[in-house]
Amino acid sequence: MGDTPYSTEIGQYLVIWITGCTGTYIAEIIQSDPLRLKVMDDGPYANLQGEDFIIRAEESARLQQDDRENTCHYLQSIKGKVVSGLKSLGVTDGQLHEILPAP
Repeated sequence: MGDTPYSTEIGQYLVIWITGCTGTYIAEIIQSDPLRLKVMDDGPYANLQGEDFIIRAEESARLQQDDRENTCHYLQSIKGKVVSGLKSLGVTDGQLHEILPAP
């Protein structure tokens, strides 16, 4: 993972704040160098880069650990406080939705 507690490999998820917006988002890495992310598959949050976002390092590390270990501890701890619009996270209508832990 290098200098950060989280991975920046393509396809990994990060927890971010979008500059100028309130709320916490799950974004997918679409390019690692320079880092580019998407919170939605289409629209204004489909190509975030540079100054568009702030990575929440600790939360990103916890989310990625959950992915590796097939657990939902991070999502359970913040239930109802993180949103995304990614099909890969189960969103099918192209809108932002709360991302909840698996039942």
